Amino acid sequence: MSSIFNLFRSSSASDFSLPYARKTADWNIVLWLLVPAWLLFWLWTNPPHGFDLAFEHQFYVNNAWPLHADGRIEFWLHFMPKVISGVLFACVLGALTYLHQCRRAAVILGDHEDAAHCNLILSRLYYAVGAALLCVGLLWWLKQSTGVSCPWSVTEFGGSAAVADPGLPFLPKPGRCWPSGAAGSGFCLLPLYFAFRDFRPRLARLLLALALLSGFGAGFARVVVGAHFPSHVFAALALDWLISAGIYIAAFDRAGLVRKLRALLPFGRRSTEDQPGRVTLYLFTSLWWAIVFNGPMTAKLAIDNNLVTTDSLILSLGTTAAFAFVSAAIIELCGLLPKMVFRILLLILNTLGAAAFAAAYLYGTAMTPDMVRNFLATDPAEAQAYLSTRSVLLFLAAWLPPMLVTLAANLKKSASTARPTLLRRLLVFLRRLFTSIGFAAVGVALIGLNFQAFAGAMRNDKSLRYMIAPVNVVYSGMRTIVGDSSPENNGPRVAVDPSPSLAVKPSRPAVLVVMVGETTRSASWQLAGYSRETNPQLSELQIISIPRVEACGTSTDVSLPCMMSRIGRSDYNRDRILSEEQLPSLLNRAGANVLWIDNQSGCKGACTGVSSRATTPNPQDCPNGECGDRVFLSELKGELGKLPADRPTVLFLHMMGSHGPAYSLRSDKARKLFEPECTDADLKSCSRESVMNAYDNSVRETDYVLASLIRMLKDTSGSIDSALVYVSDHGESLGEGGLYLHGAPYWMAPKEQTEVPMVLWMNSGFEKTFGINRSKLEKNAAGRVTHENLYHTVLGLLNVKSTTYVPTYDLTH
Repeated sequence: MSSIFNLFRSSSASDFSLPYARKTADWNIVLWLLVPAWLLFWLWTNPPHGFDLAFEHQFYVNNAWPLHADGRIEFWLHFMPKVISGVLFACVLGALTYLHQCRRAAVILGDHEDAAHCNLILSRLYYAVGAALLCVGLLWWLKQSTGVSCPWSVTEFGGSAAVADPGLPFLPKPGRCWPSGAAGSGFCLLPLYFAFRDFRPRLARLLLALALLSGFGAGFARVVVGAHFPSHVFAALALDWLISAGIYIAAFDRAGLVRKLRALLPFGRRSTEDQPGRVTLYLFTSLWWAIVFNGPMTAKLAIDNNLVTTDSLILSLGTTAAFAFVSAAIIELCGLLPKMVFRILLLILNTLGAAAFAAAYLYGTAMTPDMVRNFLATDPAEAQAYLSTRSVLLFLAAWLPPMLVTLAANLKKSASTARPTLLRRLLVFLRRLFTSIGFAAVGVALIGLNFQAFAGAMRNDKSLRYMIAPVNVVYSGMRTIVGDSSPENNGPRVAVDPSPSLAVKPSRPAVLVVMVGETTRSASWQLAGYSRETNPQLSELQIISIPRVEACGTSTDVSLPCMMSRIGRSDYNRDRILSEEQLPSLLNRAGANVLWIDNQSGCKGACTGVSSRATTPNPQDCPNGECGDRVFLSELKGELGKLPADRPTVLFLHMMGSHGPAYSLRSDKARKLFEPECTDADLKSCSRESVMNAYDNSVRETDYVLASLIRMLKDTSGSIDSALVYVSDHGESLGEGGLYLHGAPYWMAPKEQTEVPMVLWMNSGFEKTFGINRSKLEKNAAGRVTHENLYHTVLGLLNVKSTTYVPTYDLTH
């Protein structure tokens, strides 16, 4: 029995009366519980499908898994880890049997000390067996009930199943592949590490290494043959670690758990010994920024042409390490500030970083100055459309851990430095300054080791530089706030023409309806060659269709003021655009009757200087308080009865269009053709087909509204000269290239965001009154058309004389 006792004899001084025991060794609640719990939660709710698929493509060659037939991998990396685990736990069971006999003998002989020793060792070994059984059992149940298929079963690798997120583990489901059972056969040795860590730390570390090597070896042996994705292996590790550590703490250090949880609370009584210190705060925050906040960017670096190659993986890991050192340099420099200011600043940076991370992860958004400008221009009602359960949880998952550590960190000075001298303060300042410079130098050096690959990646995808969080938000925000003008500035605008005038005076009421579309892209426009029937009604009308127009921007905040300005994309200058009067104001001063009616979040300054109002809600068109674009039918009907006869009227109608991500709300139920629809603001959680269905239904709604307005105008042709111009402000990404929504920097925006449709219609009375040459208009419409053409074409349609008019941009000229 002494050999068993010696195995558990402490190698350090004992704090207990028993010579073979000591207090539970200290442990870190962040590393032991919070980080693994966060990792498991993350892999469950946001599995990295893109990385998993790219990684697996390395081993899927010629529509097969060639390593699947390699018997050496199967034997040494799949079979042997199970044998090792089985042998070790057989030894543990043998030890339990032997110890029970020894305890019985000690009790009979009245040796209470040996009996106590036996009880102590038995408790640890029973813990190890119980925790291991729970690891195996829970992992088995999750595999049966989460409904995740293996790589060789999914459509990307010749199977029939879809790549799916893990579901709720209530009932058995097809799939049975998450987490990795093979990896779990090795990671189930983790309880042995916890069982021995208080008595034989060196042996415990060896057992920990064996558990990790066995788990990763067995797990990745199944990864290379198509039986598991890499994330399944890490999910098994997080699960088994949490079970092992959680039961260990619950059994042997419950008081320590309560004490450490209390230390994490931002307020209340707590022991400074259990609070994270300054070093822990710096280390944790810099790693969190590098690994989590910059995860979307480093994930892009890791995937090269849909493959995770050795070079791309080295680039990704090297960049992560470099950013960790650079983040540490920034945090160390900020640490020179007073502790309260430093803590508040860190909380702000963590909040910005979490927001940037959520935007990049959900929608592929880079926080450029344009994107920050869009964010600042978003009203509460519009912002609410972006909120979903998943987006909120995603933000909280990225924000809560660094927030808790920042608030819980003990930043107080020690008693010896409570009142430092001026010299000591100078020395502390210099030490931190040089430490910050040193961290930054190491980060730059790490990038320099792989500079060619890093520079090439940044050159090929310029959006990557705006995904370095939280620095990206700070930089873009400062550029936007300090150096940008607001389009909603209602102050006086510079008159671009001192005396514009109408060259034609109509003999009866005349109206030009300018429909400003929202988020409609040419890629989903039937009249632009799209295969789906998204323009069934416009296709039946005698319209002039311009299928592809180059937008001035990728957001309403940029495009709308630009398309209403005499300054277009070719000579783009935002400050000039926002300081000069726009097309509606010029037409108003020329003598036209101008009215702007908005069904959006505002005109972005385009309606400054003219009469404007929001749409008038009615129960039929606005059932939930938000009006669909069909409300413009009643709006136009009301305005047609008020047209003056001595001057033309120009109605600017700003549509809701296909504004996302709530595409399903943009179409009437009676006109929905494509099902099922994505109804979640988190577009990534929906299938690509359901996202396309919801968006295409919204385009069909726009088609219905435009066709209905044209028919209404056509019915009044006997008494009113009328025309209609429609053009969308920008397009939309629906998952192409990993991007969603809009607002990408113009220099790298895909055509889905920059190509928009345009439609023109006019009755014969309008053509005759204003002298429009329809054949010339049709010929020009067949050429290259941009948003710049709108300003000058409207002037041409109404025969407005102005010094701002450029005939080459007028489609009627």
